[in-house]
Amino acid sequence: MAIYSTSFVVTRYSVHHGLTPYDLVALRYAVAGLILLPVFCRVELGNLNRLGWHRGLTLSLLAGAPYMILFIQGLKFAPASHGAVLINGLVPTVVFLNLVLLGHRRFSWKSLAPLIGILIGMVLVSSPSPASDPNVLLGDALFIVAGLSWGWFTLLTKHWKVPPSTCTAIISVISMFLYLPLYFLFFYKGFETASMSHILWQALFQGVVNSILTLYLFAYGIHILGAQMTALFNPMVPILSTFLAIPVLAEIPTPLQWIGVATVVSGMLIFSRLDSSAQKT
Repeated sequence: MAIYSTSFVVTRYSVHHGLTPYDLVALRYAVAGLILLPVFCRVELGNLNRLGWHRGLTLSLLAGAPYMILFIQGLKFAPASHGAVLINGLVPTVVFLNLVLLGHRRFSWKSLAPLIGILIGMVLVSSPSPASDPNVLLGDALFIVAGLSWGWFTLLTKHWKVPPSTCTAIISVISMFLYLPLYFLFFYKGFETASMSHILWQALFQGVVNSILTLYLFAYGIHILGAQMTALFNPMVPILSTFLAIPVLAEIPTPLQWIGVATVVSGMLIFSRLDSSAQKT
């Protein structure tokens, strides 16, 4: 969660200092895909270690290159704190509602109440956006779609019992082979406005720290703790990202947005306690 929080700030800084969202996604999967290619080659390619290609492609769509494009394009238009709140606020809601629909969890208004509070907080965080900059609303919309995507990834990773190393390798390598040809055909501009040190730093951060390490640790958490419990660590992210964005990006939330952040975090913490009690019962 600490790495994930930093990624909102570091990535937004980068898209305003010479690298496009498409460049960052290319750096991420070129590095991660090449590093994990030997791991992927050890996977039984006929059915991806019994996961199946249809499931591997689904996870790659939900947490691979398409998700990252949504994530980074959102950061191009909207503050880092918006992404941290909207994406991570949606994940527990998506996981909970789908577990109910799948019959793995009993519906209760007691559990739904803090999730409604989270949604209200998300509205407060985004509410000043249209008045200050219309593009921020577009960024917020992209964050919402990314949050829905990550919520489904969280749920399916546990439901399909995907091992962490397999999950990380499959998503990274499939994204590399599917995304890089499209990138070089349509989006590559030669990194004209970015320094070499900036490119190398982002290649390391996006391809190793923010891709392999974060995805592996998150998948490992899902494998050990379960989808619902892992999703409940997300309250850390809005807090850390919002405070880190103040000195690094000079993004200071309005009073109404501070209330929204506090509402989202409070709802996530309350829901966490309720979920822990329910699991013990």
